[in-house]
This record gives sequence, C-alpha cells and structure tokens, in this order.
Amino acid sequence: MGKWGRTVAMMTMMMMIIDGESFVPFCEYTYEYFPPCLHFLTGIYHKPSRRCCAHIDKLNRIARHRKENPRLLCQCVQLITKGKQPSMLSDRIQDLPSLCNTRLSFPISSSMDCSTVQDGD
Repeated sequence: MGKWGRTVAMMTMMMMIIDGESFVPFCEYTYEYFPPCLHFLTGIYHKPSRRCCAHIDKLNRIARHRKENPRLLCQCVQLITKGKQPSMLSDRIQDLPSLCNTRLSFPISSSMDCSTVQDGD
C-alpha cells in the first residue's frame, strides 16, 4: 500500500471513530474527487483542471443526494486540508465555481467550521 493509501486508511479509521460508519463513504469520494482541485486552490496552478471541475460536479451531485451530505462533505474536505501547506487561498475558493461553470452544493473554506453548515434540501 502506497503513502496515499495508508493516509486514506488511517483517516477512514479515524472518521469511523469520530462520526460513525455513515461518514466513511463520503470521505472516500472526497479523497478521490477533491485532490485534483488542490493545485488550483493553493495557488500552484492558475486555473482548475478539467478533472477538478468534473470532480466538483460529482461532489455536487453527492451533496444534493441526501440533506446531511453538504455537512459531511465539509467535514471530509476539512480533514483533507487541515494543517496542509500551502493552505487554500480564499480568492481561489471564490473563483472555483465560476471557473468550473457551476455552483458549490457544499462549502469549501480555508477555515471551515462544518458544525455551522446547514443540511441541504
């Protein structure tokens, strides 16, 4: 198992302890779909890749599937990005929806408080 696989396995085990088994599938999707956007969100790339935008679309669909999903996805993104350097840039986060021709159905922030995220419809 590679370094990324060990990290995912460790975070998955940690999430099961934190929030129960229902949380695990959402973070697996987030670990697969969100990382392609990090190069743009941290300022390494000047625009999001096509893969990033396609994956944001997939995460949007997941967020809309069940009313608690936006909060769960927020928690997953928070776990992925917490303490990572470089950190996400707020202007890049704001630009992501328009550059990907979408709107976000779940929050992304450089300093998230997922406990305040309202459940979707």
